[in-house]
Amino acid sequence: MLKQVLVISEQPLSGESIRHALRHARGCRVATRVDGTTPCTAPVGDLRPDLILVDEMRSRAVMLARIREARAAAPAARIVLVTGDLGADNLADAIEAGADAAIGRSMDALTFAMLVSAIAAGQIYHAFTAAPRRAQTGGGGLTARELQVLEMVSGGASNGRIAKALWVTEQTVKYHLSNIYRKLGVSNRTQASYYAHVNGLFQHGAPMRARTATTERIAA
Repeated sequence: MLKQVLVISEQPLSGESIRHALRHARGCRVATRVDGTTPCTAPVGDLRPDLILVDEMRSRAVMLARIREARAAAPAARIVLVTGDLGADNLADAIEAGADAAIGRSMDALTFAMLVSAIAAGQIYHAFTAAPRRAQTGGGGLTARELQVLEMVSGGASNGRIAKALWVTEQTVKYHLSNIYRKLGVSNRTQASYYAHVNGLFQHGAPMRARTATTERIAA
């Protein structure tokens, strides 16, 4: 079954060059190119791609926004940043935004296509590792909401219960869990809970526990 590939690019010529290279990618079919100069949540949600290539943009903030939007619209898709900047800060920002891998722009078309094929086939998932952040907090890189979700998971709460307590959809809870697993380097709820307790993640957010308990009382 062919994997649907979506390209998000700011410059039409750059986007078309990526699409041209993908002609050599086995098992992949390029659905379309989405304009990266505007929010992409709607088109990504409509197309439901298996793989999303986010082309490098002039503004890092805009590029990261497109990655976040793509991740929110297609939680199960693999997101790959195509960039000429493989520096630690740029990659760390991309990971935090929701990217799964990065490919350098300087490689030839055949090698590029081979890597995309491997990522699409699940043979490569994280093509790079998270770089240490200069201002890393004690929460394993998790956001306040992700810590809140993780604490409720560690307490045995189901996705449905968490969704009701936080006034969100179960799909949003699954999205948060996906980010938690990726950031902690685990693959399920049990491993995430074990990691949290061993590393004392909840010690860094005492107010979070109080907010969670209050919210659960309201939901009850």
